[in-house]
Amino acid sequence: AARYCSRYMQRKGVKEFYNLKYNAKDPEFYRSIGLPNGPDKEYVCIGVKASNYFMPTETLSEKGPGGGGWILMDMTLAVKTREGKVWSADDQGYGRIYAVGDCNYGCVDAPGKKPDDWPIPPIPKISYPGEEEAVIATRNIEKIDRLVYQGKKTDAFGTPLAPSPMHWPWGAG
Repeated sequence: AARYCSRYMQRKGVKEFYNLKYNAKDPEFYRSIGLPNGPDKEYVCIGVKASNYFMPTETLSEKGPGGGGWILMDMTLAVKTREGKVWSADDQGYGRIYAVGDCNYGCVDAPGKKPDDWPIPPIPKISYPGEEEAVIATRNIEKIDRLVYQGKKTDAFGTPLAPSPMHWPWGAG
């Protein structure tokens, strides 16, 4: 697929540059890509940026793609604070607000450990993980509803009801 795309772009006159850091303020950067006088017009469409300004600061990451600001979540996808406490817990301790998809940090960290050793290492910010996270969060809302409002303690098969932890989304690479 990469070769196909590369050939297509070459046919259309689009130049490709790899292993080169973008630096719009450095004239040498533009010379290195064949634009000694700089571009006529420039559109920057790279990376991701958190837009979670509506959430309290204590629920947002200090690091991550685009410099941080992603909603922190626990293993059930409930919003948590930087101290690791469920931010939206009801009087029984169940999380009531969930972060799924591109708004969340995309991992569940473990202080003092490397990202590969976290309970959920960083997940790519692509659509599939968000879909899978939404399924988990929805099931957790349904389970909590049964526990709190219907007084049920087990599911139809006798398995104790409890919020499900998330897992690495199989379609995320």
